[in-house]
Amino acid sequence: MKKSIFSALAVLTILFASCAGGKKVVANQSSEQSEITGNRWVLIELNGKEITGKLNNKEPFLDFMNDGTRYAASGGCNTMGGEYLFGGNGKITFKPGMSTMMACDDMETDKLLSEVFKNTNNYTLNADILSLNQGKKAPLAKFRKVDAQNNLAGTWTLDYIDGAGTTFEELYPNNKPTITFDPNSNKVTGNGGCNNFNSSAEVNGRNIKFSPIASTRMACQGNGEPLFFQTLQKVNVQSVNGDQLTLIVGDIAVMRFKKNK
Repeated sequence: MKKSIFSALAVLTILFASCAGGKKVVANQSSEQSEITGNRWVLIELNGKEITGKLNNKEPFLDFMNDGTRYAASGGCNTMGGEYLFGGNGKITFKPGMSTMMACDDMETDKLLSEVFKNTNNYTLNADILSLNQGKKAPLAKFRKVDAQNNLAGTWTLDYIDGAGTTFEELYPNNKPTITFDPNSNKVTGNGGCNNFNSSAEVNGRNIKFSPIASTRMACQGNGEPLFFQTLQKVNVQSVNGDQLTLIVGDIAVMRFKKNK
């Protein structure tokens, strides 16, 4: 079931890219716009009602994708998305696109958040709080900026990797790869399923870039570890949702990790 859900999200990501057509280049973004698009935002208020904690064990969020034209969001159940456009002088509009179709115990927040994107025509940014508004009315929704480095902190265990051509269990029959982010530095350590490795990660909002990987040189069977290291070097976007870390290449979700407790 988990694999099917993740596959659906990966397909959704591809669909967003197809619907958006060719990538648009956003030039001369204001520093405020760069602040908005360079970070993840967690939903804290919806139609004047405070939102705290997780819904359906997920954290409601808003992400502006790294190509400068698309967004992804969730009210705690389905992932929705589409295109956004800055209009200058605090103006912003959203064009809703595709959404996953999962059934959850609480779907009301998804429904209301979807309406927010349809009705928003301007924004305000006050310190770490982003408000989406309609005219001069009270904010439709408020989001708080998330510190990407702290969000990544801890140890994560791989449970999905793209492009294998074989099952995950066959790739990693003994040990699943792990990755650990140090919150006090940009250092990254872990295990590729056989050898220990170290690297560093440059994180800028959702964007991430790993430095060349250094690892021990034990002889290992299979193609699981080489695939893990090769894929990690290609990653350029990260997304954390609760205890799940997704690493992305362009628009394609290529690796998924679950946080160790």
